[in-house]
Amino acid sequence: MPTTVEYEEEERIVPFGDGTIRFVNRTPILTPEERAKRKREIESRLFEVFVKYTDKKRLNAECAS
Repeated sequence: MPTTVEYEEEERIVPFGDGTIRFVNRTPILTPEERAKRKREIESRLFEVFVKYTDKKRLNAECAS
């Protein structure tokens, strides 16, 4: 059974041009363990992306020389 996630909501209304824009930031309320798990998952995915583009940059530099 899926668990429901509660969110903390922060709202700001800022002037823009002749009107205003409403910004709503919703942040999930997580336990410290859940937060750490998500952080590790995000770091792992970011590392994969950085490695991918670093390898491409290195290959392009080697081909250019």
